[in-house]
Amino acid sequence: MPKTDAERQQAWRDRPARLIATLKQENARLRADLAEAERLAAQQCKHPAAAVDAGHCHACGTDVW
Repeated sequence: MPKTDAERQQAWRDRPARLIATLKQENARLRADLAEAERLAAQQCKHPAAAVDAGHCHACGTDVW
C-alpha cells in the first residue's frame, strides 16, 4: 500500500494499465472457456432435425452438409 503522496500518485497513474492487463487476462480466460464449451457442444450434438435449418445446426452452431 502506498504511503507517500508520490507513491499514491504513481499508483493512481498506473491504475489504468493494471485494469487493462486484468481485463485482457479475463478476456483470454473467457475465450478459452468459450472455445472449450463450443468444442464439447459440437461433440455431443447429433444435429436434431428440428434444429437444422438451411444447412446450419442451431443446436451447436455448425454447418451441416
